Amino acid sequence: MRKLGLRFLGLLILLFALLWLWNEGKRWLTERGLKEISARLGRRVISVTPSPTVVIQRLQALNQLETAKFVSQHVIEAKSESTWLPSFLAGERLLLIAQVEVVAGLDMSRISPSDIEVKDNEVTVTLPPPKILSVRIDEAKTRVFARERGWLVLNPDKDLEREARLQALMEARQSALKSELFPFARQKAEENLTTFLQTLGFRKVEIRWRTHDEMVKRGEVDNG
Repeated sequence: MRKLGLRFLGLLILLFALLWLWNEGKRWLTERGLKEISARLGRRVISVTPSPTVVIQRLQALNQLETAKFVSQHVIEAKSESTWLPSFLAGERLLLIAQVEVVAGLDMSRISPSDIEVKDNEVTVTLPPPKILSVRIDEAKTRVFARERGWLVLNPDKDLEREARLQALMEARQSALKSELFPFARQKAEENLTTFLQTLGFRKVEIRWRTHDEMVKRGEVDNG
């Protein structure tokens, strides 16, 4: 009888414990769980897609987008000679060591409304091909290495160094056109603009490049 009474008491305690857990669980679900579920069901995600006009304005605001740089060194010899006196008397010569930077990128002002296609959260942009934006001498790494003057030359030729610099700029430009500068500029432009357009809210970005025929039709001249 005693064991039966203990078992009955244990069952009562277990029953009360289960009822308490049930009530507490139901109260928690009512106060918090249902509210959380309701809040999640009622939650909305708002997305805003820029119009083509906004995209054009944002892209054109980038102005000239520099995406690649070509650096070269040149040793230029420039001479100034007399037509009737020997060089050791009336000649002048200098050696210029010049470091030149050729920067390539995109002229974003050449983007027009027809170059932008927006559909929902997708955008397709047709870009003008990369072009040389600037060719400049790095003055910190450019110097006259040697200069010689004939015995009768009292005043150095002021144009001699300028001519040497112009030659260095021309050679650097030609070297850049023969290098992989433009393919690299295209690659970096695609990477940079894809990231930029994704920040505007587009999930899919497609970059196209204007063909030669399209440029001819628009009256644009190929870079080179």
